[in-house]
Amino acid sequence: EEGLPSFTDDQSDALVRQKQKLRKLRNVLPESLDVCVTRPLTAYPYGGTGVGPNSNPGLAENGGGGTLVSTPPSFLNGQNGATSGISGSDGKNIDATHPIRILDYQIEAASASSFQEPALLWSNQHYNQHGLCPGAYQPILNAALSHFDADAILEASRERELTVEERETLDGCKLLRDMLHDLDASLDNMKSFAAYEEYLVNVAVPLIHGSFEELDEDSAGMLQLFFRVHGMAVRMVVARWTRDLLSAGWKRVGLLHKEEAKGVVRRKDKDQERVMAKVWKDLGFGEFAGGYEIDEDATLQEFALKHLLKEDAVRSLVVGCSRPEHVLEAMRAADSSDVGELK
Repeated sequence: EEGLPSFTDDQSDALVRQKQKLRKLRNVLPESLDVCVTRPLTAYPYGGTGVGPNSNPGLAENGGGGTLVSTPPSFLNGQNGATSGISGSDGKNIDATHPIRILDYQIEAASASSFQEPALLWSNQHYNQHGLCPGAYQPILNAALSHFDADAILEASRERELTVEERETLDGCKLLRDMLHDLDASLDNMKSFAAYEEYLVNVAVPLIHGSFEELDEDSAGMLQLFFRVHGMAVRMVVARWTRDLLSAGWKRVGLLHKEEAKGVVRRKDKDQERVMAKVWKDLGFGEFAGGYEIDEDATLQEFALKHLLKEDAVRSLVVGCSRPEHVLEAMRAADSSDVGELK
């Protein structure tokens, strides 16, 4: 682009005019630029576009090349397996509107007594202390399945013909049990909590309301309790998947003797590294760099802020804080990095 325009350039060509503008800009641009990073806790696939090179613009669709997509749970399928009128992500996608969020979430830990408020733990702390699945999840799932088993109606059907209302209730209970089974089965594949919430609000909840004229208080309370603990389980899975994607095989496998360095042994899981390298490539994040060593005691948001502040090209981070504790978390990350600044 250097130098004066050639006399042979076609002045009506838009590309030629663009080159001329670039030449003029070179005279006013500074020698260096300070880079400020916005949305430091969000990773959009494919360089921010959210779609693969062979995909159509917009939301990722089934069959779109390169993006991680999935079909809706089977309880939403028609008799022929079609999902007419149902679109969007169900939580198992990463796409243009549901990027990777580099976050740990707060999870309710089981309390020692039913009279005590459950303590809140970050998902990385919950994983270290209690494992991946919230302790209340399986008992509440079993209770919900039992609540909607419609045993009384099934017993009655063996002795007499069911009324129209009873048949509708039986069909509704079957749909709810299928929904609970499918939500449980899809739990391990969740990657976006925001997409999961949208799917419940826009698809699952309207389906429930469309299947029942009215839910009794006990049934409504049971569903609310299930979705509460299922949401916590989804948060745990999403946060762990994000951490595994970033660490790509680095694992803490045990403690060393006190006299040895730093007290933590880390090793590389080659199989995990290969799996995550493929996911990394499928999401269009460029060349796989071998993963990051993330301290299990640090939240993902602390890791993300500290990592960016260490980059020479980054002068400052613009962090959105919707709660007072978010400000404190950002300040702790900045203090521990000793470089850069937060805004």
